[in-house]
Amino acid sequence: MISGMVLTIGSLIFIILLSVVYFLKERFLSIRNKIYRYMLVVDIVLLISEIIATILVGYYNVPFLNYLSYRIHWATGIVWFGLLYYYCFVFVENIKADNLMEIVFYNKKTKNMAIIFLICSVIYFFVPFENLNPLNVSYIPGFAAYYVLAFCTFIAINMFVIIWQHKGPVPFRKKISVWILLVELALVTVLQLIFPLIAIIAIGTAVQMYFLYFNIENPDLKIISELETVKNDIERSNKAKSDFLSNMSHEIRSPMNAIVGFSETLLNDPKFDEKSAKIDIKHIADAGNNLLDIINNILDISKIESGKETLEKKNYSLGSIILELTSIVEARIGDRPIKFITNVDEKLPSKLYGDSTKIFQVLLNILTNSVKYTEVGRITLDIKCETKDDYVLLHFKVSDTGYGIKKEDYGKIFSKFARLENATSNEIEGTGLGLAITKKYVDLMDGRIWFESEYEVGTTFFVDVEQKIIDKKPLGNITEPIKTENEINYIDCSKYRILIVDDNKLNIKVATRLLQPYKFSVESVTNGKDCIYKIKEGKHYDMIFLDHMMPEMDGIKTLHILKKLKDYELPPVVALTANAITGMKEMYLKEGFDEYVSKPINVGELNKLINKYFGK
Repeated sequence: MISGMVLTIGSLIFIILLSVVYFLKERFLSIRNKIYRYMLVVDIVLLISEIIATILVGYYNVPFLNYLSYRIHWATGIVWFGLLYYYCFVFVENIKADNLMEIVFYNKKTKNMAIIFLICSVIYFFVPFENLNPLNVSYIPGFAAYYVLAFCTFIAINMFVIIWQHKGPVPFRKKISVWILLVELALVTVLQLIFPLIAIIAIGTAVQMYFLYFNIENPDLKIISELETVKNDIERSNKAKSDFLSNMSHEIRSPMNAIVGFSETLLNDPKFDEKSAKIDIKHIADAGNNLLDIINNILDISKIESGKETLEKKNYSLGSIILELTSIVEARIGDRPIKFITNVDEKLPSKLYGDSTKIFQVLLNILTNSVKYTEVGRITLDIKCETKDDYVLLHFKVSDTGYGIKKEDYGKIFSKFARLENATSNEIEGTGLGLAITKKYVDLMDGRIWFESEYEVGTTFFVDVEQKIIDKKPLGNITEPIKTENEINYIDCSKYRILIVDDNKLNIKVATRLLQPYKFSVESVTNGKDCIYKIKEGKHYDMIFLDHMMPEMDGIKTLHILKKLKDYELPPVVALTANAITGMKEMYLKEGFDEYVSKPINVGELNKLINKYFGK
């Protein structure tokens, strides 16, 4: 009896020390941590009740007190094993909850276990103990103790079932932890049966509490895990940064090589030939547009990931989008043996409400991808719809006869900077951002995108997006030419004067050249102060193009001073800037600018602006 008492008292001291350490160190409690705390308290009660029962039987031998102390002790064992089940369940399933009752009512399995636990607890109080002998104190006093050991076995089996029925793979650390717990339970049960005079069960619970602490519950383990996660994130970030810089270096230098190379040959060619010069200039323009696409993609993905990208909904016609896409795609196909086919449901509503820019960009990115990866054959755009009340579900399908996608590359398609093997081997240009942006845009519109592909045969992309109907009149057959609003109409503005304010003289020259066909009288200055001097001198201008980022005085400060000038008539002021990320247009208009034009200047947008102010 004395040797058994020594082991039990030692276990109690160690559990109290563990409790002190644990309660002092723990700060942020999850439900798993809370259950572990309950188990610590119950284990202390279990060990204390073991000691009290042994003392009562061995030294006082009052039958009523003997049975009461053992009944409480083994009842505490049932509670501890019940808590162990829920601890294991929370640990494996990684459940988030505020309290134990939420776990008990979490699902059918936990509810059934709670019912079984209550039934077993009630039955336990009717299972008898044997006559307790004070000369030979046994720690298995009859059927009641065997009943609790059977309940322990039942809990162990259910812990095994938790691992077995868990949906998805269980992390190795979790699996091995539960297996060790099961082995410990089995070993403790067998030893208790072999050595009934030693409180193996109580000592075993203490050992298991230490195992759980050093393997799972120690707060230092969480800190180490978090540090490891941070380290891995930093390494992934550094790798992504290196990959990005390497990829961008190649993608930016390719069009720049064409721009610089053709420019040099044009400048240094002693025999200038107009026909060949126009071809070279077209190559420069194509390379410039490619470079602009790369920059726009980088800006778009950064806008989306910063959370600043929002939907800008307005009324639009899908017919206009289709016609513009057709024009762009056919221009990019050029002379290659590829046929572009559009099949549009004539029942499409003529006017919709939504973010037409996002829909246009989604389709353009997918079609551009098809053009890049198709050498011969066809690219087909199919558009169908399903109408329900005031909404229409648009079904877009883009199929091509290109390289196709290998099954092992399926997971890369919508990833940033991901480029397939056939893209690099065939030197296909691209940042690997187009489809990543497309997926983000579709998600932003609460739509769905997926694809089907067979390597060396072709690829088909599907996009479903719901839009609100403004006009249910059918769109009909789209046969008219490209929108006339994109055609350049150079009106005569010879009686108007324009001031360009930009610190970059080359940018001034570009803007002047673009305004030249309108026959404007153009003046320019290179900073905000000179602009203010011009106005104070009494110079009259019909429009001012004002850059933002300039030395000495930026464009916004210049505009604010201009607006404070009294007795001076201020013409429309246009923000002409390379600051083109999301929200900048709204910011410039809020600061007092009348219009906004981003660099590089889009000829069509500039034409709309000129016609808006001088067309009448």
